[in-house]
Amino acid sequence: MLNRIFHRLLFFVVLPCLAFAQGVDLRGVVSDSTTGEKIPFANVTILGLNRGASTNLQGFYLIPNLSPGRYTIVASSVGYAVRTAVAQVRGTEPVVVNLRLPSKPVEMSEVTVTSAAKRELTEIHTSVHILEQRDIHAVPVAAQEDIFRSIGILPGVVSTSDVSSQFYVRGGAGDQNLILLDGMRIYNPYHAFGIFSVFDPDIVKATEVYTGAYPADYGGRLSSVVSLTTRDGGANAISTRANINFLSTKLQLDGPLPVGENVTFLVSGRKSLFSQTFTKFLSKDLPLSFYDGFAKVTIQNSESQAKYGLQTFLSGDDLKSANPNEPDYSWRTSATGFSGSGLIGDRLYITAVWYESRVTAERDAKQSKSIDAAFTSVLETGMRANAMVYLDSGELFSFGFDFSFPTLDFITTNSFGARSELTSGIADASASVRYQTAPGRMRADLGLFLDVGSLMLKNGGIEALQPRINLSYDLWETWKAKLALGRFTQSVVTVNNEDDVISVFDAWIRVPEELKTEQADHVVLGLGGNVAPSLSTNVEAYFKNYGSLVLYNRDKVGPLDPDYIAGTGKAYGIETMLRFGSNLVDIYAAYTFSMTKVTSNGFTYFPRYDRRHNLNLLSVLHVASGFDVTLRWALGSGFPFSESVGFFDRLNMLNLFRGSYLGETGDPYIILGNKNSARLPVYHRLDASAAYRFTIHPITGNVGVHIVNVYDRKNLFYFDRKTGQRTNMLPFFPTASLTLEF
Repeated sequence: MLNRIFHRLLFFVVLPCLAFAQGVDLRGVVSDSTTGEKIPFANVTILGLNRGASTNLQGFYLIPNLSPGRYTIVASSVGYAVRTAVAQVRGTEPVVVNLRLPSKPVEMSEVTVTSAAKRELTEIHTSVHILEQRDIHAVPVAAQEDIFRSIGILPGVVSTSDVSSQFYVRGGAGDQNLILLDGMRIYNPYHAFGIFSVFDPDIVKATEVYTGAYPADYGGRLSSVVSLTTRDGGANAISTRANINFLSTKLQLDGPLPVGENVTFLVSGRKSLFSQTFTKFLSKDLPLSFYDGFAKVTIQNSESQAKYGLQTFLSGDDLKSANPNEPDYSWRTSATGFSGSGLIGDRLYITAVWYESRVTAERDAKQSKSIDAAFTSVLETGMRANAMVYLDSGELFSFGFDFSFPTLDFITTNSFGARSELTSGIADASASVRYQTAPGRMRADLGLFLDVGSLMLKNGGIEALQPRINLSYDLWETWKAKLALGRFTQSVVTVNNEDDVISVFDAWIRVPEELKTEQADHVVLGLGGNVAPSLSTNVEAYFKNYGSLVLYNRDKVGPLDPDYIAGTGKAYGIETMLRFGSNLVDIYAAYTFSMTKVTSNGFTYFPRYDRRHNLNLLSVLHVASGFDVTLRWALGSGFPFSESVGFFDRLNMLNLFRGSYLGETGDPYIILGNKNSARLPVYHRLDASAAYRFTIHPITGNVGVHIVNVYDRKNLFYFDRKTGQRTNMLPFFPTASLTLEF
């Protein structure tokens, strides 16, 4: 029944590709032999031939056009033992070979490094990073593991404070990152104040991060794409995982459901425990609590390679102050989706998801005289689909579409009860085509993204056609040169002041009609290869031209002045990444030199997140079997800020019913100098962690000890402009965690 519904829904997509060249294909899936979980990005090769393929996110691979004969198939993936199988190809019918890989500890560190480097070097694209669970677990944590803080060690990525996990990519603003969870667009991926992401790392199978010039499959954001693919439940037995740390507790269950063959489930939930930990992060005693949860049911058909999933996600945060003059905040995020994927015919692989995503945030001003009450929400219903055609020559052709219908609300109410409401309901649509080929030593990914929705806007035009070009050329052995070009647009932005030290309340709005859609052009050059068998390097230089930006109007005086104004910008830099592995130690290093400038009304300045130098060093020492010690050192030049150059007393005369103001001196008003003309001091910090894995049958456990800011560096967070009081970032901060699986 599900097959019939899914095929009819996508019938119009596959019509143009019903005809394929004849040939004998080898295809199948690669999975974990213990859990049945499909393994993405595994390598499948034919022994003795220069033929092979990588599995997609569903673990599927296809090697087309094989001659009749007997072949030895080799499958490998990091963290798994290599497995071989023999395939007998005859006639014209496709040959199906499914491979099950047993997991194993990664004892030879160079295997991890070399495999990861090879995967990145053989990828056509520049600026792509694929993080698996072991990569996220390797980064020392502050209280609990976090996907976005792990992304923060990648080249070109910066975070403006220890408090927030919000990240900025190659000079782009924080709202210019596209966040996808199983294809569902998530508008608020952070817990309150951005302290952590709302995604539990243990539910995520793979994280794809594009830091620039991303392919035509994606659009709608100017800077980056973070696509998270969640795990399926184990197919063989029910398992339980429990975790407790200094911030939260977590419980996760997964396994087969007794309702049919190949039906699995995954349920996970987290809840904050210790509010004292928040005090360390925020340098202020705040009654903050959070929770998040995820549930997924998966149905798979091994014969037709079809897979269907129903997944739902939710998170919530509450900040309730006992002080009547302090506002209360609440945030809620949720998403529900139905996804399907599978092979139609012999060469057409379809993936699709229908979803509904929602985010709400409310600020209750209570008796506060300086902050207005506010409410914001985004409700989006959408569908994404992609069709991949495996051509007879080994080339790939794909096309897809993305339809969504977001409704954005932003309501404010001032102290006099006056209400202001901004609501926009729109139809957003896009389509894309891609062609991937590998003639000789060249590899090319040529794509076109069509932003249909922007054509409906008042200022829409030629920028709706967005070419995406990625080229790579084999120089010698493992060394490759790469070039990427692309145009990108964005039609929604967040309502906030970029000068705020901490973003507490963000609202999404449509770009005002009087302003052009945000637009950026990317150019990336890259060179990478293996310096030695256990040492790889990758260097990329990028340039981004922001032809149109929507900026907060810091010079607004009267109510008729616009809240946002038009601007332009430029960002450029060079990134270097090194990986080294041995039996004793793994080392990762990433350095970025970058510069970002924004121009508005003839004035050019550095945005708050512009960092000239950024260095991350990570080493994992394998002390003994199951016992690792990890060190991470971060160094960054200071972020820009606007200096206080003076102040004057200003009367607040908003109360029209008050009597005389004679004798009133008013409140001090700060006079700022040129925007972001000064720099904060240099930032540096050393984090350390030790983890021990043990087994007491039937329980497997992990004990972790983590130290943030080992040498207690006093990194400046901000000065209170009125009192001069200094607030530093995280001090020396030891934590511990315990994980049990059974």
